[in-house]
Amino acid sequence: MRKPLFLFFLCSFSFFVFSQIPAGYYDSAVGKKKAELKTALHLKIKTASVLSYGGGDGKTWSGFAITDVRPSDGLVWDMYSNLNYSFNGNLAVTGMNIEHSFAKSWWGGTETQAYKDLHHLNPSDATANQRKSSYMMATVDTILTYTNDVIKVGKTKKKAGLLVPAWEPADEYKGDFARVYMYMVTAYQDYAPLWQGDSEHQLDNNTYPVFEPWAVNLLLQWSRQDPVSIKEINRNNAVYGIQGNRNPYIDFPEMGEYVWGNKTTVPFTLNGVVDFPYLAFPDDNDTIDIDSVYMDHSVDYQLPIKAANLTSNLTLSLSGVDAANFTLSATNIAQTTAQSGTNINIHFNAMTVGANHADLVISGGGIQPITVHLKAFSSTDFVALPATGVLPSGFNANWTTSIDANSYLLNVFSLRPTGVILRDTVLAQDFTLALPNTWTKEGWTDNTLAGNIKLGSGSNYGKVSLPVMDLSATGFRLTVVAKQYNTDNGAKLTATLDNQTVATWATSATYQTFTVDVPAATAASVFSLSGIAGKRVYIDYLNLQSLTPEMYRVPINGYPLNVGNVLTYRVNGLLVDSTYYYSITPQGNAELESNSIKVRTDLSTDLKPVTQKIVYKRVPNGISIENLYDNSIINVFDISGTKVLKIVDFYNRTVVNLIQN
Repeated sequence: MRKPLFLFFLCSFSFFVFSQIPAGYYDSAVGKKKAELKTALHLKIKTASVLSYGGGDGKTWSGFAITDVRPSDGLVWDMYSNLNYSFNGNLAVTGMNIEHSFAKSWWGGTETQAYKDLHHLNPSDATANQRKSSYMMATVDTILTYTNDVIKVGKTKKKAGLLVPAWEPADEYKGDFARVYMYMVTAYQDYAPLWQGDSEHQLDNNTYPVFEPWAVNLLLQWSRQDPVSIKEINRNNAVYGIQGNRNPYIDFPEMGEYVWGNKTTVPFTLNGVVDFPYLAFPDDNDTIDIDSVYMDHSVDYQLPIKAANLTSNLTLSLSGVDAANFTLSATNIAQTTAQSGTNINIHFNAMTVGANHADLVISGGGIQPITVHLKAFSSTDFVALPATGVLPSGFNANWTTSIDANSYLLNVFSLRPTGVILRDTVLAQDFTLALPNTWTKEGWTDNTLAGNIKLGSGSNYGKVSLPVMDLSATGFRLTVVAKQYNTDNGAKLTATLDNQTVATWATSATYQTFTVDVPAATAASVFSLSGIAGKRVYIDYLNLQSLTPEMYRVPINGYPLNVGNVLTYRVNGLLVDSTYYYSITPQGNAELESNSIKVRTDLSTDLKPVTQKIVYKRVPNGISIENLYDNSIINVFDISGTKVLKIVDFYNRTVVNLIQN
């Protein structure tokens, strides 16, 4: 038995020697980076003479008999289990499957070239293959459902905000699989529109970068931690001998860095040395979406430019049908400045309605000229714009052009509450279906019951949390319909906002409606509902409403005012540190009133720091303020932030009358 084994290895060694990288194989990739490099590799490796699928002569298992032999004992090299399997000639091995490490269902499972490509096919223990299913590959963080001390199957937290089914390879093979995934999205980048199923958590339907950001980071991390091994090199050579195409991420272990990682600003070369002129950024055919700008207004964009090995200065020029609407801060960049890195300001003036396009061409210095496509949009929407020049007594009101308007009516006003509270539903959930995937849960929960979710069990608490929401603008009302489970008398349901208890309700055997009003919280707040161990709770319905005071306008003296055919107007004579609003109504056309802009005037520059203790006392109909400075100014504001009273005090005591009219 030893002699045939020795002869096999001798033949294998001879085969590998003659299957090294052919001269010129990767020449088309030299000088390229990022997406352009990936496409160049795709064009080189996309065609392969794959074996027929299955067992027998000229089929997959005949390839495995060459590519996946364990040198130490001649057994099948299984990267999915630690079981020992013996080859059966060219026939399939009992108890093993042909495993697609890059799941075939991700492109619909049709028996295309990718279906039969040995670069990502491996012999696998059948049980391990079935348990990993078509899940995406990631770190298994929780809910371990299967392990054989080689692979793990469970769920991953890598997909932000979700727990997603995943499988994880052994540390010694993580780099192997990472480089296979990189190969597959490169060789078959034309499959981009087909990615589906479990791949949707890991891949996007584009040709670059394909992998979602978390997946790029993980695959690069695994590739760095588990470098290319002799096993991979030999297998790559063997597959090349069969199919005629190679895995560039094995031939050049840093290729992934040039495409997605820490070398994306550097052109790829065969020896890693770049001694020719190039632009680190921007890249050729980059598209820059500058902004959407209102008609007759402008915007600036800072474009970083960095080069290396230049032979002279760089030249910048603009072309295209809308080039006149774009302006560059410089058309020539000194060689040393470009190599140190600099920013060029691109100014867009919205003079042409709709989409505006221009091409920026960067040339000179020995580089291949590159073209950056510029986009901007000129909007004809009529809106009031944020105030500028805000001072203690006034501000500049601004607005956009309204077509065919001959003048503009400016209204400046404050807001006061009417006493009516407006309620708007922010979220309503009846639990008819499964818990939404934007919610999270802890402890023990069960939402398999019709129209209910149950919190808690005999020994575990249960908790569900609503999605993160912006609750900073107004107050809110939380309404919950709930009851106790079975005979868990008096089971309590606790509502928390940002981990602070806002209500605890004792439930009964029948459904009750519970309500709590809470003030405004933060821009990233979370409501949660929980039940304790042994006191289970059914939740039937939940509703969250915003509570907004209804306000009415109080015009400032002298407004509304026709300010003529201008797009800005100075508003003066206002109170210090007060809240105002303004809106615009075009005259001479059918345009309606604009949106309202909120402005708070600045604090007076004459304010003095308080160094003595001010004393406040309740008195009939108001508040007595004592121990004041001479010539103090007291401003009183209502709930809307509007100043309703101003007192100039010439002594050290005054009374603020708070009787409501």
